[in-house]
Amino acid sequence: MAGINDPVAGHGQSVVLGPGAGRNISLGDAGIVTLKAVAADSGGALSAYEFVTPPTTAGPPLHLHRTWDEAFYVLEGEMTFLIDGQTHSAPAGSFVFVPRGILHTFWNAGDAPAKQLVVFTPAGIEAYFEEVTRVLADGGDEALEAAAALMAKHDMIVPPATGPAYGSLTAAHRPEQ
Repeated sequence: MAGINDPVAGHGQSVVLGPGAGRNISLGDAGIVTLKAVAADSGGALSAYEFVTPPTTAGPPLHLHRTWDEAFYVLEGEMTFLIDGQTHSAPAGSFVFVPRGILHTFWNAGDAPAKQLVVFTPAGIEAYFEEVTRVLADGGDEALEAAAALMAKHDMIVPPATGPAYGSLTAAHRPEQ
């Protein structure tokens, strides 16, 4: 029987971060991701990040993950989620779980920024953010197309004819409701 001081195979390391701490990754007009725990911290078990979405801003295009489960906890403001064809309003204090294989997206339709804590299991989404920030910095429609290609590379499937994402949310660009 293992004792309390015996090493645990594959474990990560403890992470304690104060408010606002973590590694910031800009998604341009789409907001800022602050990485809280990544694969190296959790032994590959999970990735956690805080996502601040500016007012009237779209998140990612409608997509699904083949191997990741995703959980959201809205800390401030209000987010709207489209999950498996149904629209859900999620004010501060709301919890949303999206298992792998379910089409989803989210956006901030409000007049104030929204902040959410997002957890992916298993870990790895941070690699996508590190790559997509470079692509989105270029801006324009070509950047959005490149971002969609990166999604495919990082375990995300975007259906054909999916609308724009990552940026200003106009009436013409609202995800299907």
